[in-house]
Amino acid sequence: MILRWISVLLFTAVSVFLLWFGFTYMTVDTLLWFHAAAVPEEAQEAIRPLYFALMNLVGGSSLGLGVLSLFVTATSLRQGMRGAGSVLAISLAAAFIIAAITAEELAAQTGSPTSWHIMGVLLLVTFNGWAAQAVSFGSTKH
Repeated sequence: MILRWISVLLFTAVSVFLLWFGFTYMTVDTLLWFHAAAVPEEAQEAIRPLYFALMNLVGGSSLGLGVLSLFVTATSLRQGMRGAGSVLAISLAAAFIIAAITAEELAAQTGSPTSWHIMGVLLLVTFNGWAAQAVSFGSTKH
């Protein structure tokens, strides 16, 4: 039971981060410093419409993934539904891995200070949430 609650707490933390991240990306009104570092200053005004469109897409997707993740965590995962942690972890990992690859490609191509590290931390928390949930099935009857 303790491991299930640890899993719920870890997945909740990831969900809350995604909600914050999504809201932040959807509401920015200037280029974020690490994105601005990837674009020459003279080109920043020209890319603003595309930048904010992409920020809305990424923000909305993150917000939606956060809501869905929080729902699955609060219902299926908390109730101990088999497979809920695995499906949730795979879904989150897919988004985090693509984000990490994108950050590294952007950094390599532009010299911007973006990094995969934040996605690595989210993957680690997600993996630990999944592992705690998976081990909880071995330690109790469901």
